[in-house]
Amino acid sequence: MTDPTILPERGSLPEHNKKERLFRTALDQDDYLKLEIEAMDRGMRPYGLTKTIMTLYVRKQLVPMKELSDELRGQVLTHLTDKQEKAKQAKQAARQ
Repeated sequence: MTDPTILPERGSLPEHNKKERLFRTALDQDDYLKLEIEAMDRGMRPYGLTKTIMTLYVRKQLVPMKELSDELRGQVLTHLTDKQEKAKQAKQAARQ
């Protein structure tokens, strides 16, 4: 079994747990759809992704943005902005 404290990269295909339980979430429908897409991109199920994120959180290994230094926060935001822009460009290219 993979270490639950490490979030798999997108596109990886870890073994799926066939005994996975159903779960409920308080996410809005749009956010749940994003969770499903993110889980698929990482070769996981939404339950597994949620489990991994919550494990990181309770072990204090998931660092909130507000706790980062200004420099690191800026770098993270730049990275995320670039990533979103590349995704938009890829979507537009796929439409053409």
